Amino acid sequence: MKRIKVSIMTLVIGIIIYLFIEHINRRAYQLLNEIERRSKHSIKDIEQRTHQLINITLFELNNQIIEHTNSLVEKGRKHIPLQNPYGATTCTQWFGCHRGYCWAGCAGAFPSVTGPEWCYTEALNEKMTCSQDKHCDGCWRCSSPCSI
Repeated sequence: MKRIKVSIMTLVIGIIIYLFIEHINRRAYQLLNEIERRSKHSIKDIEQRTHQLINITLFELNNQIIEHTNSLVEKGRKHIPLQNPYGATTCTQWFGCHRGYCWAGCAGAFPSVTGPEWCYTEALNEKMTCSQDKHCDGCWRCSSPCSI
């Protein structure tokens, strides 16, 4: 349910940003026409600079949206009952990057008293390397038994 809310919120934010950028575009072209009439600058130079500024603004807004969305997803992330036992093909929402390798939650043979169990993951029979959580996937298989 939270993912649906996050998705809807992201869509609404995206639409608002799109409308805002369209408004900026319209205003920029109006200003460009006015500047062209009043100065000797080439409209191409001004247009190119405007496009650069718009692209920079879009890039920054996109990064902010991604950061905000990731923070919302992270806040909603829970330590759920783990679904990726050694060799299973099901996925888990509990995964990430640790010491340069991807890991995922798993269900070991014995219940853990110290907390959820996990394993390093593999894809195509190779232990997966990473530098950030987003480089990993909760659907990759365990490369070893679950931790204890």
